[in-house]
Amino acid sequence: MNIGIIGATGKLGTLLVEKLTLKGEKPTAVVRNKAKLTTNVPVIEKDIFDLTSEDIKEFDVLVNTFNAPLDDPKQFITSTEHLISILKETKTRLVFAGGAGVLLVDEHTMLVDTPEVPAEFKPIAEAEVTAFKALAEVKDFDWTYMAPPVVMEFDAPHTGNHSFSGNKLGVNAEGKSFISYSDYADAFVEKIFNPENHTIVGVYS
Repeated sequence: MNIGIIGATGKLGTLLVEKLTLKGEKPTAVVRNKAKLTTNVPVIEKDIFDLTSEDIKEFDVLVNTFNAPLDDPKQFITSTEHLISILKETKTRLVFAGGAGVLLVDEHTMLVDTPEVPAEFKPIAEAEVTAFKALAEVKDFDWTYMAPPVVMEFDAPHTGNHSFSGNKLGVNAEGKSFISYSDYADAFVEKIFNPENHTIVGVYS
């Protein structure tokens, strides 16, 4: 499978490159600075906003792990709008690393609208929800919006376990909404090869 990974030098992107490589895939890293790559894979060295339909049209799947700066959360929205505009001209499927804010904590309430989201992170969560709403209107190409639990830790051990919760916030038997980055990356890889299209896929462990 021909897979592109935007943000392949970030925490999640690095893990995805490693895990896909171990599966025998040869993902293409889409990065601003190829010097930061730790794995020998094909590279497109471009900012996300400079990508064109021509750059991505050969990918079966494009994984977006772009993370907007904390001081400019609007980039979550503008980067998503840009990806939508270039993907419309292709047959590439998008697997999108979204935020937990879109997940429902009850029948009508998104996490973003609860006190669970601290005030300093509210602008980021709200931007992620706005980005999702733009994606939700797309019918021109297939997409999957991956949504993490409340807590995701990079240094937490890999357990090999993850569960899917649809558009609802996942909580484990201990009452925690949690996952390690490594287990979250496993869930991503699963949905790259076994897609759920035009929907939110919540993940927890």
